[in-house]
Amino acid sequence: MYTQYNMWKYLTLIIVFVLGSCNSPKKDHHESGKITDKTRIITESTLLNDSLFVEKNAFKIKDIDKEKSQYYSLETGKSLLTWFCVTHTGYVKFKSGHFTMIDNKIVSGEFEIAMDSIRNTDIDYDLMRIVLENTLKSDSFFNVKAHPISKIKLTHLKVLDSNRFLMGGDLQINGINNRISFRTQIIQNDTSFLVLTDRFYIDRTRWGVTIYSRNFEQTDKSFLFTDSVSMKVTAVLNRIK
Repeated sequence: MYTQYNMWKYLTLIIVFVLGSCNSPKKDHHESGKITDKTRIITESTLLNDSLFVEKNAFKIKDIDKEKSQYYSLETGKSLLTWFCVTHTGYVKFKSGHFTMIDNKIVSGEFEIAMDSIRNTDIDYDLMRIVLENTLKSDSFFNVKAHPISKIKLTHLKVLDSNRFLMGGDLQINGINNRISFRTQIIQNDTSFLVLTDRFYIDRTRWGVTIYSRNFEQTDKSFLFTDSVSMKVTAVLNRIK
């Protein structure tokens, strides 16, 4: 019993140490005039949403002509969603995905993310890395057992130049949908797409991940860490029709 107690005590210390290193820098929260993570999320999202989520940029799903449609399927082995949490980074794999095109224009797109594939890539010590990964999969965070699949459903697209776009849609995590938007580069040839998004930020608490958030937790501040998670997507899609 003593040995088991010590083991759990040790694992708890590891979790606190690992998650504690995701704290936002103190100056982000306490120095006046500084741009906080929360401010960055709100400001960037607002600027994108104001110009993107308007009727002229919306996909007209009901008007898609299946006879004229070209379909592109995600090559999961070459596609990743990379995540960043201040000092930590990692990735999540895609389960599936597709684009539909008509007259060389994207008219729909949806992607499924395999949440059980969450991995950390910056921690060399195996035990600490595994503890972090399992913690992220637990019901305190992304509740992978209950919600094994997250989804990105594209709904809006705005052309910036020949291969640069604003994209937006719904991100579903923990069964909760919220809009996201991001800039992306799309490199296309006759048979495939390479999609390279810019790094973009989300507020994890909007998807129910409120543990250790200073806006939800009433606890020692040393246990709190940032609400801001940033990510970027690299995706390869191949034409199937």
